[in-house]
Amino acid sequence: MYSIFVIAILGALIGSFANVVIYRVPAGKSIVFPPSSCPNCGHKIKPWENIPVISWLFLRGKCSSCKNLISFRYPLIEMITALGFGLLAWRWPIEDYGFTVIPLVIIFAMLVMMSMIDIDTLLLPDSLTLPAILVGILGTFIYAETSGLPTLSQALIGGAIGAGIIALINRVGSLVVRRFADTKERLWPLGMDQVNVAAVGGALGGWTWGLGAAAASMIINLLTRKVIRLPELIIYALWVVALLVSSLGTFISPISGISGTFMATGIVSIVGAIFWWFREMASKEPLPEEEDDEPVAMGFGDVKLAAVLGVILGWQQLLVALFLSFLLGAVGGIASRLAGGDRLIPFGPYLALSGLLALFFGQNLIQWYMGLLGLGG
Repeated sequence: MYSIFVIAILGALIGSFANVVIYRVPAGKSIVFPPSSCPNCGHKIKPWENIPVISWLFLRGKCSSCKNLISFRYPLIEMITALGFGLLAWRWPIEDYGFTVIPLVIIFAMLVMMSMIDIDTLLLPDSLTLPAILVGILGTFIYAETSGLPTLSQALIGGAIGAGIIALINRVGSLVVRRFADTKERLWPLGMDQVNVAAVGGALGGWTWGLGAAAASMIINLLTRKVIRLPELIIYALWVVALLVSSLGTFISPISGISGTFMATGIVSIVGAIFWWFREMASKEPLPEEEDDEPVAMGFGDVKLAAVLGVILGWQQLLVALFLSFLLGAVGGIASRLAGGDRLIPFGPYLALSGLLALFFGQNLIQWYMGLLGLGG
């Protein structure tokens, strides 16, 4: 279709812009000014030298001024973005689904940028992850009913559960790798302590209890003007007890307890991320970091990335994406070790790739799995 070709070309152009973002955002530079230039000699890139892929081939991969090599990564990202845009336009053609594809290609481009930045810096910037969550939520208002994409409520639930699962892996996993020593992190008035409290409340009484517990904890911090908290070992011991209580159906059903702990944890995590992002921009002071020698099981940027995938997949296909990401991450890590590599690929790119696979094939994989269980119909 003509529209697929046009959107693929647009993808190549966006890919060229993505290269700028990937380089400048981690460096804290403007993505608008100054215009692109050769990092070696400062030669300003002319418009005809900036045509995606074609210019690189015409220049034979070298700067027209100093003849310094231009990395193949630049046209590669342009080709990947063009291919992704084209595949999304093929799966959700404008002729059949209207503007459904627009938020999808925006998020795809952002996923490419996030993945490359994560590979380069081991960071997933808030300036990409948090706006991508918003794009996914707003996209629900223009998705065609027959698109198979989530409704607003499904997107919100998916985003909360995605963030919650990874947040809990972050907290419990980090507690284990610290050999159950308490974290040195102290954020006021809203931080990971409130995430921990939300997990306990959510397991005991559902997501509303979790949010209420986190809100009460934050209010206490505000009133006392200091961090009032329990050590993480104690709070997660209480979390296990709360899960056991919910498994008995004392207050809520076991399913409500499990989903409640994920949703409450995820919501508080994302609210906290937004709070600290705006506070950092307003004060121009960096977010207080954990101690350099404090090990963590997973970066908090992955929590926000999981929320991005949750809002475009819904909770069921999100679970497929998470399973695939852990599988691909394990295979990639083993392959890197066997090949003698000394630097592992961070989890973000695996998570992004798995989310895209789930977007295209998640429903088919769910149906296949249900068939194996004899539950297909």
